[in-house]
Amino acid sequence: MFKIYHAILKELRLIQSDWLGFALIFLMPLVLIVTVTFIQDSIESGENKSLPILLVNNDEGEISQSIIQDLEKEGIFTMIAEKDGKKLEESSGKKLIKEGKEQILLIVPPEFSTYIQEKTDERVSELLARVEGEEKPTTLKSAESEKEIEIFFDPALQSNIKNSIKNAFDKVISEMETKAIYETFEKEFEVDFSFVKEESIVEFKESSVNIDQEKLTPTAVQHNFPAWALFAIFFIVLPLSINIVKEKNSGTAIRLKTLPVPAAFLILSKVFVYLLVCMIQFYLMLLLSVYLFPIIGLPALSVEGKLFQLSIIAFFAALAAIGFGVLIGTFAKTHEQAAPFGASSIIILAAIGGIWFPTFAMPKIMQIIAKASPMNWALEGFYNVLLRDAGFFSFAPYLSLLFIFFCLTLGIALFSKSKI
Repeated sequence: MFKIYHAILKELRLIQSDWLGFALIFLMPLVLIVTVTFIQDSIESGENKSLPILLVNNDEGEISQSIIQDLEKEGIFTMIAEKDGKKLEESSGKKLIKEGKEQILLIVPPEFSTYIQEKTDERVSELLARVEGEEKPTTLKSAESEKEIEIFFDPALQSNIKNSIKNAFDKVISEMETKAIYETFEKEFEVDFSFVKEESIVEFKESSVNIDQEKLTPTAVQHNFPAWALFAIFFIVLPLSINIVKEKNSGTAIRLKTLPVPAAFLILSKVFVYLLVCMIQFYLMLLLSVYLFPIIGLPALSVEGKLFQLSIIAFFAALAAIGFGVLIGTFAKTHEQAAPFGASSIIILAAIGGIWFPTFAMPKIMQIIAKASPMNWALEGFYNVLLRDAGFFSFAPYLSLLFIFFCLTLGIALFSKSKI
């Protein structure tokens, strides 16, 4: 015990020699979780998500006005028909898109409302003719007579945003077409069909399988806290591996070998100290999510009855991170090898592990690869506790994988040290 005690003191003095670096290790994850959660919560809650759309309406008819109003009622679009006090023209709108000053331009062609009404009347007449058993010749129209709404996107706009916008447009246009057909039938038969449009036949109700319905709905905080807490825990790899390299390059490692202290004792002292650092880091982020978030307008993290389970998962995740850091530090010969490789590997493990992108949205091959990331094991364990309200046996396999990873990396490091 005396030998381990002094080995731990040695590790603490190493940390003390670069207290500013360790202060940043604690501070940066706190800033990161606040920033990312603020942005995600703002998006999910609907704040500031109204997207400006330039509008050039060359029709001004009733149907085009109805489409524009319905788009604005969606709550995600703001239609801009004027710029600098002047009505937008097609040329000026395209120029703004081309220059990247605006992202979306909507152009409604002249006589669009008349065209839509004619097409609606034509469809209703054809439908009635078929019902009555009459053959109605299809009216052939030239390409010049077709009226289409044009949408111009900024080339820099992401394809998923474009698809979301087009889906919203399709929804509004589809509802408008249905409404126009019903109104035409009403005029034809002089019957009120408003009861058909009043409510949907199919309704959706969102339910949760595992989470108690009386508890809070999953929030951005419950998704971000485990992800960024894990990211912070695994970044302990950097100072740990760099300190091991520093010991080797300064000659400290050689002097330590001359002492009657087993190499395992020295490794265990590092595990103890850096495990303490990881757990302090985890609890700081936990306290921030529980107590500070409500003060700054974010939902509080609910950990009632879950603190012990979360602590256990964080403990085993920290062990995995420390084992990985010791492994990198053992094989790296210079700071220039340890720092870039450590940082890059953590970012890769985070990317494939579901920290930044949900694994279910990844290609099949990446979903398989994700299961090899220790970050994914710990993240799934956190989700089982926070979101799925599951018991110990649901995340016990993930703890086993994390511990096996720790033993494997530490074992390889110890074996390589004994051969040097």
